[in-house]
Amino acid sequence: MEKLRNIPHKMLFYFGFLIVVIFLILSFWQFNSFQKDKSTLNEFKNNNLTTSISISDVYSSENNNIFEFNKVSIKNQKNLTKIRNWYLRSRVNNGENGYNLITLYKENNNEKYLLVNNGWVPLDKNKNNTLLNEEIVFVGRLMSYDEQSFGQDDIPSSEYLFRIDKNFIESETKIILPNYYLTLTEECGDGVKCIDLEVPYSAPHLSYALQWLFFASCLIIVILRK
Repeated sequence: MEKLRNIPHKMLFYFGFLIVVIFLILSFWQFNSFQKDKSTLNEFKNNNLTTSISISDVYSSENNNIFEFNKVSIKNQKNLTKIRNWYLRSRVNNGENGYNLITLYKENNNEKYLLVNNGWVPLDKNKNNTLLNEEIVFVGRLMSYDEQSFGQDDIPSSEYLFRIDKNFIESETKIILPNYYLTLTEECGDGVKCIDLEVPYSAPHLSYALQWLFFASCLIIVILRK
């Protein structure tokens, strides 16, 4: 303790130590993100066979085929009627800004619904050309809904969304949605580009983790030498 009291520029020492801790936290955060992304990519690879399911199955919590990232094909696709479209904001494709087209479908013979992320459309979208021929194949992956977090709230009665929030859409449409929504991966419709779901999980988190660890190590050496 006596040695610690006699350290010159004590405040700088404490400040440097705090920065080291911050660097280590950032390194751990990036490494944890790398582990999660690696696990998600493995989920994609391990669940690459298409399972045929009904919309009623997506409402069930006991069906073994219903889990996030599972690749599925919806049965009785001709019985689906489009109810409403939204545009999910701030989506980028090859450096071009745009939206994801979100569509709510209803099964004709019951009160079952399916929310679908059709894919990417540009900012200068033309509603008359988008999905003109409805050449959609309901094959894709089941995805968990987004959770409300910091940022802009979704606006009632707007055609734009900031996130795919189950509670907001249910409140807006007065319906009950299934446990997951569907992101299309095959034929997504005219004027719509299917989403490559693996891209968001290919970020260089491991490189960032090593970078922050390197910064922390260098700063520790500098502090100890002082």
